Amino acid sequence: MKIISVFSLSKIGKIAAFVVTIGILSIVATSAWNCVQDMRQARANRSNALQVTKPMVPDQVIPVMAPDFFTEYRLERDKIRSERSDLLREIIKNAKTEDDRHQAQETIIKMTLEKQREVEMENLIKAKGFNDALVFIRDNSVSAVVKTTALTKEEVVQVAEVISRVAGVKPEDITVSAKP
Repeated sequence: MKIISVFSLSKIGKIAAFVVTIGILSIVATSAWNCVQDMRQARANRSNALQVTKPMVPDQVIPVMAPDFFTEYRLERDKIRSERSDLLREIIKNAKTEDDRHQAQETIIKMTLEKQREVEMENLIKAKGFNDALVFIRDNSVSAVVKTTALTKEEVVQVAEVISRVAGVKPEDITVSAKP
């Protein structure tokens, strides 16, 4: 009982929101790190593939759909947003002060707008002729991963222009990379 008297419920809610935010940021950072590692591994796999001179034919070929990075990431991103949104709705429902309720509502609105802008940028990048794209909005920067084996300088500029126009971010705060 003394713990509750030391920490008000609103402080506990803020601490919980902070912990969830840190968790989400660590998941995003881990995903970005894994993406970089995957790209490095893909380069190594391509160079090793060129060294194979005798094709290997397995006894039985069973077609298996390889998981698509872009689809998997979108599903994971939506899952994380949904969990965060559920937590924020719970905070709104149980908020002791109007300020806490307002903060949680503002965060939900910000998340919704970010999602909307990410989808818009991804669709505009695909409209430029790319097979797929993922866009990640951060506070003052935006990253994009385009589904292609390599990007020319002109293609990077095209993608950066789309992002800059939609997100209102300076070109130097935009990162564009390729993933096959």
